[in-house]
Amino acid sequence: MAILFCNVGWMDNYNGAKGDIPKRGGAFNDHSIGHEVCNFTNVDGKVFGYVRSSGKIDIKKLGAGKGDEFADGVTVVWTAGPDSGGTVVVGWYKNAKVYKEPRKLLKISDIHEKNKLDFYFIEANFVDAYLIPVNERTILIPRAVKGGIGQSNVWYAQAPEARNLVSRVQEYIESNNFFDSLPDVEEEIIGLEGNPRFKTHLIRERNRKIVTEKKQIVFAQTGKIECEVCSFNFKNTYGAIGDGFC
Repeated sequence: MAILFCNVGWMDNYNGAKGDIPKRGGAFNDHSIGHEVCNFTNVDGKVFGYVRSSGKIDIKKLGAGKGDEFADGVTVVWTAGPDSGGTVVVGWYKNAKVYKEPRKLLKISDIHEKNKLDFYFIEANFVDAYLIPVNERTILIPRAVKGGIGQSNVWYAQAPEARNLVSRVQEYIESNNFFDSLPDVEEEIIGLEGNPRFKTHLIRERNRKIVTEKKQIVFAQTGKIECEVCSFNFKNTYGAIGDGFC
């Protein structure tokens, strides 16, 4: 299955810019609103994603044929830069359509209209889209090193050096457990993100698939994550750092 990495500005919810302006990168229109601000907005069961590309997206690298307008069945991995530095996975679309050129939205949601957005590069079913809670965005994607993302916001990850990283990300998407593919000992990833160097340790953790799926179901039904016993909401109390925690 084809995979495409798209780097955008950092946001908590990607569901409109009100109280959630993109940080550290991203594409901006004339009104200083990031085009990616609605990447996870549910529009009649669909999501429409935008990434700032330096030109047309090379859909032939994603399995499209000559003369095709889009590649189908693509896994799109969204990445962004957290406050702590580096680049991490923030979410994904499965079974997505990736267009080589921007497309106009046929139906504009209220949120898209408020943010003055009416075009996109990528579409998928809402049920195939998953946004990782802020406090769980720990999957590091190296940049400016062999096998990592370069300077472009669009990365096809087809170099031999990228295979191990891609397989780990694909395993995480299927099982929601990135760390089971790692050895029992600590492993370092060192890379360059701009000028400063960063270092992080990846360690084995228990499979969180059940917890993650439960949170996803509850959020889809209620629009919030809080304790089912006492209704305590960590995000309301602690802000962004408590988002997705219960």
